[in-house]
Amino acid sequence: MNIRKLTSLGMTPLVLAGIAVAAPIAGATAASATPQGCQVGKPTENTGFAICHRGTGQVRVKVTCEDGPTGRSHFAYGPWVGIDKTSKVACGAAQRYFVTLVDYQTR
Repeated sequence: MNIRKLTSLGMTPLVLAGIAVAAPIAGATAASATPQGCQVGKPTENTGFAICHRGTGQVRVKVTCEDGPTGRSHFAYGPWVGIDKTSKVACGAAQRYFVTLVDYQTR
């Protein structure tokens, strides 16, 4: 039993040192996971798209939609996609809704 306790206590500084080293590395990896070279577009009056060509991570399109008859606005989001993939979304019925702004989000 005493040997187990000594081994366990002897490993504690190594484990803590490993955590101290791993934390900054993990932070650097998360910060560098950013899509770059992104483009947005509006191919029709009620759809929008986003695509990123460089970096890592994911992107999704975010469009501001306006209801023609009422003038009310809402957001619509496309799916999260990887680099060189297109995220697309439509506002709703083409005869009623139209896109007023196309933007994107990254993670």
